[in-house]
Amino acid sequence: MRVNYLPPYAREVWLGGALFFLVADTYYQYLADSQEYVVVNPPVGVPSPVPVAPANGGYDVVAYPMYGQGQEQQEQDRYQCHRWAVSQSGFDPATATYAPAATVLSHYQRALGACFSGRGYSIN
Repeated sequence: MRVNYLPPYAREVWLGGALFFLVADTYYQYLADSQEYVVVNPPVGVPSPVPVAPANGGYDVVAYPMYGQGQEQQEQDRYQCHRWAVSQSGFDPATATYAPAATVLSHYQRALGACFSGRGYSIN
């Protein structure tokens, strides 16, 4: 599978001099010639990733796909809803260096939830 972009929560992982990107327990590598990211097998000898606290400080809402949206569609929706929620609230958890005011966080989460609802997700 190839994609043109990765979500903002993709992690850079350097292993043996090679750069990988880790998204939802899936490894990608960047292909400069086609300017795409391609799914690759996990590097040999690398233990499976262990879930950690979200990099964004837990600002996301929990969204469950109601219509069988696949992993790629979910990642694309999460990215697009994140961008929209940032534009609506003025707050970007991916770049925040401070804890936002409760009203700012609430506005971001409501916008994120509204976007997900409009794309066929159940929000908790």
